[in-house]
Amino acid sequence: MRELDFNYLVRKSERRRTLTITVHPDNRVVVSAPTTYPRKKILQFVEKKSDWVRKVLQANLQKARQSQGRKFQTGEKFLYLGREYVLRLELGTPSPIVLENGHILVRLPAAGQAAEPSAVRKHLLNWYMARALVKVKEKVPVYSDLLGVKPRLVIIKSLKSRWGSCSVHGRISLAWNIIMAPEEVLDYLIVHELCHLVHHDHSSAYWRLVESVLPNHRERRLWLRNHGECLTL
Repeated sequence: MRELDFNYLVRKSERRRTLTITVHPDNRVVVSAPTTYPRKKILQFVEKKSDWVRKVLQANLQKARQSQGRKFQTGEKFLYLGREYVLRLELGTPSPIVLENGHILVRLPAAGQAAEPSAVRKHLLNWYMARALVKVKEKVPVYSDLLGVKPRLVIIKSLKSRWGSCSVHGRISLAWNIIMAPEEVLDYLIVHELCHLVHHDHSSAYWRLVESVLPNHRERRLWLRNHGECLTL
């Protein structure tokens, strides 16, 4: 057994049946385990996942550095559906954000602190969330019909440690920043959660269902693994 170079917290629950490991954006590593699961086997599980954990820890650090470096000024680049757009700020009569000639055009009121980085970020975040909701509402019915499922509710929100979730009650949550990814990756994330309405796990049956809709889902997952840290404000 090799020595681990990161700490982790074990949370046990009587309701849990399997082991899972989560790396949070603040780099907390949490292992969720059944109450009676032996400590030795938990350590073996963490060691098996250690390379993946280190990769996510490094990605979180990179994402934090990128976020801290944002100035939200004209000339900065932001992703939308996998394409880079250049931010352009204009002062005057406020209007909705638009994509125009390779730019994300943000018109802000001339008075007060409208052009402060925090205010620009808020405008962008609201726009991304709105666009994500529109795009997801277009796509969910298409893939729901293919899979023969019907989610009770689909919402867009800020998610700290995952791209999406599906509750046992049929409620699907998707991270707003998936709208920054290429459309085929967005499709994969939607299908990923819809398939959980049939299989509430990541069993072989679950992945067969995903593959029946998206035969190249592995390539889409790989893109997300390699570039997911770029999907941030």
